[in-house]
Amino acid sequence: MRIRPAVPHDLTACLQLDASFDTARVWQLDLRNARTQIAAHLRAVDLPRQVRVEYPSPDTALLMHWQRGYHILVAEDESVGRVVGYADIGPEPDTQVGWIWHLVVERSHRRQKIGSALLVAAARWCHDNGLGRLLAPLQTQNDPGIRFCQRHGFSFCGFNDRYFQNGSVALFFGRDLR
Repeated sequence: MRIRPAVPHDLTACLQLDASFDTARVWQLDLRNARTQIAAHLRAVDLPRQVRVEYPSPDTALLMHWQRGYHILVAEDESVGRVVGYADIGPEPDTQVGWIWHLVVERSHRRQKIGSALLVAAARWCHDNGLGRLLAPLQTQNDPGIRFCQRHGFSFCGFNDRYFQNGSVALFFGRDLR
């Protein structure tokens, strides 16, 4: 497995990866607004059965990020000569934050540490480019992604109750790089 910067022809391969995921748990947000207090409570809720969740389509976002000069890394399986994962990193130098907009590994190549290798490479790139914090937005349905981030030292740091195009809540996870 080789992690490398993307080249233009990699984008098509990235967009063809199956980014859906299976989950038996979702995160539920209970938000209470009062005049003198705002309370947000998150809790994991077990589903009656495992469900497959389609990943929000990155098609236009990935192409737009490429055009804006965001850093896109790919994981290439050298034994078959094809891209099996990618990370889309958006730098915000003014706030010294690197956003992981997408971290995708093909379903057939998961649980082989490819996502971890992409995350390590993304963190290294951010650190080398003067960014001191890494942030990732995740859907409340993406319990596997949330647990992945937590295993890699990310902590919950905020939410947006209508963040994704489908109206899903985004949970933000962050990690300091210094």
